[in-house]
Amino acid sequence: MLLWKKALEKHLRELLGEKLKLVWTQNRRTMISFYERKGVPVLRLHESFGTADEPLKKDLFHYLTHPHSKVPKGITKFVEQITEERKNQKLETPKQNHRGENFNLAKIQRKLNRLYFNGKLKGSIGWGRKAFGKNKSSIVFGSYYPNENIIRIHPVLDTELVPLFYLESVVHHEMVHRYLHTIENEPSNEGLHPPRFKKLEAKFKHHQLALAWEKSQLAKLMNYQPPKTAKKKG
Repeated sequence: MLLWKKALEKHLRELLGEKLKLVWTQNRRTMISFYERKGVPVLRLHESFGTADEPLKKDLFHYLTHPHSKVPKGITKFVEQITEERKNQKLETPKQNHRGENFNLAKIQRKLNRLYFNGKLKGSIGWGRKAFGKNKSSIVFGSYYPNENIIRIHPVLDTELVPLFYLESVVHHEMVHRYLHTIENEPSNEGLHPPRFKKLEAKFKHHQLALAWEKSQLAKLMNYQPPKTAKKKG
């Protein structure tokens, strides 16, 4: 998702000016916030917009350049979609669903905790509810909920499309969030991915490989449909 975010950031700065301060957030109550602070335009944008497709980007650009106009339908639909996905993810209990059809998240978390965090991290991890659909505008592969200290991973990453190194990169990404929150007490106003976060994230062995794989496979993951199972007769 990082490469897609950088591309969107470039377009936003071309549109709103190089001085633009862009902050990626996980705020689900206010997914878009655009204002000026000391002469500098500040855009706080939910991280889900990082994988926005072209129609959604156009709606976003129109809304930002016409702030008093009606919110485009594409943005409204997108926000509803993300809200529903997050709601569905929270309905699962991570202690009961860390075992997937292809991957065991608890084992992956223990491995990464040992390799990158000296075994210091504590907390649950689990698969979110199965939420597949065609023509999605965006997708969130992982989320960290600091109040519950829980990591949720989208079930599309438990499919035959996904190599282990990529799933590990997503889990590691969310574990960095957990580390900064629980070990280093990251200030909530520092933004979603401050320099310290990016430095820790880059320590993952296959970080660059994972970014390249995501760029080439993101469209497939967003539109993935699980194979239909034959119904039993009788």
